[in-house]
Amino acid sequence: MKPRLAEFEPVRLFVRTSSGDDPVAGLLRFLERTGRFDVDVAPSLRPGPHQVVLAVGGRPPGEEELEPLERHLRAGGGLVVAGPALAAWSRSDRFAELAGWSPGELSPATELRLQPAPGGPISDRIGPELPLRDRIFQGEPPPQEAVPLLSVPWHYGERVAVFSQPVGAGRCLFFGLGNEPESWADPVLHRLLYRSLRVAAGLNPAPPLGVGLYGFGAIGREHAQSATAVDGLELRGVCDRSPARREQASRLFDVRTHASADGMLADPDVEMVVVGVPPVLHARAVLECLAAGKHVVCEKPFALRVEEVERMLEAAAEAGRTLTVYQSRRWDPDFMALRRAVASGAIGHPFYMEAFIGGFGHPCSYWHSHEPISGGTIYDWGSHYFDWLLQLFSSPVTAVSAQAHKRVWHDVSNADQVRVDLTFAEGEQASFLQSDVAAALKPKWYLLGTAGAAVGDWRRESVQARSWTGDLVEERLQPSEAPALVSLHRPDGNGGTHVEVLSLSPREPDGFYRNLADHLLLGEPLAVSPQEAGRNVAVMEAATRSIAQGGPVEVRV
Repeated sequence: MKPRLAEFEPVRLFVRTSSGDDPVAGLLRFLERTGRFDVDVAPSLRPGPHQVVLAVGGRPPGEEELEPLERHLRAGGGLVVAGPALAAWSRSDRFAELAGWSPGELSPATELRLQPAPGGPISDRIGPELPLRDRIFQGEPPPQEAVPLLSVPWHYGERVAVFSQPVGAGRCLFFGLGNEPESWADPVLHRLLYRSLRVAAGLNPAPPLGVGLYGFGAIGREHAQSATAVDGLELRGVCDRSPARREQASRLFDVRTHASADGMLADPDVEMVVVGVPPVLHARAVLECLAAGKHVVCEKPFALRVEEVERMLEAAAEAGRTLTVYQSRRWDPDFMALRRAVASGAIGHPFYMEAFIGGFGHPCSYWHSHEPISGGTIYDWGSHYFDWLLQLFSSPVTAVSAQAHKRVWHDVSNADQVRVDLTFAEGEQASFLQSDVAAALKPKWYLLGTAGAAVGDWRRESVQARSWTGDLVEERLQPSEAPALVSLHRPDGNGGTHVEVLSLSPREPDGFYRNLADHLLLGEPLAVSPQEAGRNVAVMEAATRSIAQGGPVEVRV
């Protein structure tokens, strides 16, 4: 198997600050989550075995700092000078001579459209533009030998905001962003600065990662399309017992197929496997893939029991491989808007929530509706809804109570309706209702906070077309197929309520797989940790026990 970044030693990084007021705490937390940098922070440079130096803040370097720094660079080390440090350090004649460049004056603060250099070392899977409110330097262009890494459109031209240039055997990066204090709290800046630190360390992205699909069922095509579309991933294998599904995979994606997992898991070109078998088989398939030395993506639900989760976590740790779960609805535009609103404090501290999914309709006749295979109704949409709830409420779950109804659809073994109530350690409450016998719909989300409320209302949408005769053809979407209308409700101080409907950002295509590729190939933080997905399973298993025993279950999740 080809080596991956996860097997590399952390880079030793020295962060030179100006004072305790430098706004680098968010960046340091980001770097800690990556596990790729061993960080030392101090207000003055000092000799040490550091591979990269990051300079931040508005204090220029002393002469006693510049001499060892120059030796560090000429010996092959890296330096990143970011934000206000660029102007401060350029006031040093010795550094200005070393850099061969002057940053000039700062622009007014505005929303910048950041454009990574196509094909450059910080551009992978970022997209053509990123927004950031900041200021940029308006000095002279970079030196001729410099390599532009990121530019900003400016007055019908462009300004290079980030560039690198060689100094001896080393690399010096001029990072002209981070000039507004609030920009240091923006994940966009963290991501770009992390990638710049990688460049300064001389790290190159790993080669493309080979992906195999363990099962090509209903969701298999979605996984295959993502593995084909995302830069840095390559679909290299599909295994499925069904000849028809193997033929479909081969025809649609021109990929090698296998009748059993053994052949695909033995293929060294398949380095990551997506487990897409029914839930009752998840743990067995994941353990099989980890034993073969593969990184693993498991379809939701992660497992049916916590005991299975623990075995998978232990196996992933022993194998030194990444394990994650396809909680793809974290990237739903309506949830992202709701999460941003809650995180910003727009409704105060959230303390009560009701969540709903359903309608009145016959369940499907596939394994999804058969409890011994699927785990039951709770494990269907519950995998997404509990994932959402546990991100919105920060304290642990201490009690789970659930009830189920079987009243209409007797030809399937899943319950017609389930309700799960959660109590959190700080007294917050949340409930989840999924029903196939709900002729009237509740809101998708109803969330109360200490300073307001948030509501997610279902939208009734249709796809319209014309038949060959010219007649109007309407296909009604299921409510779950369109993002909810998310509104904030806040008291106006005069007995009334101010209502604000949130705008939704466009859905990030393949958001889960783009993050996964960034994690495996660049070492960026994994969006969905297996521990988080394990919490979802713990709640769902407790709810299943509550239904069986007819009362609440105490937990610590």
